[in-house]
Amino acid sequence: MSDLFPKDDWYAIAGSAALEAGEVAPAHLLGEERIVWRGEDGISHVWHNQCIHRGMRLQYGYVDQNRLSCRYHGWRFGGDGKCAYIPAHPDMTPPDDFCVPSFPSVESAGLIWTTTGAPEDALPDLSAFENLTFCRSIAIDVGPAEANGAVSALPTARPVATAVTSLERADDETYLVAIQPVDDAKTQLHILISSPEAAGPAARHRASAWARRFRWQIENAAATKTAA
Repeated sequence: MSDLFPKDDWYAIAGSAALEAGEVAPAHLLGEERIVWRGEDGISHVWHNQCIHRGMRLQYGYVDQNRLSCRYHGWRFGGDGKCAYIPAHPDMTPPDDFCVPSFPSVESAGLIWTTTGAPEDALPDLSAFENLTFCRSIAIDVGPAEANGAVSALPTARPVATAVTSLERADDETYLVAIQPVDDAKTQLHILISSPEAAGPAARHRASAWARRFRWQIENAAATKTAA
């Protein structure tokens, strides 16, 4: 997986429109657990999915204004990952090293991007695609290399960046497929639509139906190959 998807690169991990203010969602990237959460100020964050206190998964926590609170003992962490408040010790100023490991969270082209390493390159440049609209994310039970191969083999497929492929469709629509390498056995696809005008409900429905068909085809092919 590391050959096709190096850790020092950018990967889409969620659709911006899919994460409302105050929401927390689990995610995985290259075999590592993450959470994505958005404060009431609208800023998104990508963190390690574990509280530094007792190891509770932070995906079960809740957003308190612009802090994330662990569900277990209520430790609250600011947007920089540092612990800001401990209910059992309300007068204590937590040390600076009481900090949840955090990762870059950059929103561009309707997606939330992150990395497990230190990219030297900028985010994928999708500015050539007009009126980009996030459609949906879909999980596929095959590894990222196989999913990438299947996407790349589609008619009109054109590589745009690492883990991003464009597909020209009918009606002057283009789909952008951003691959999130979850682990060796699972992949997440994030689907965007580019068209002369902003994609409406009918266009999003078509893209969603295409994604479901693609998932069925690739998973079915994988199952057939395994059985053989």
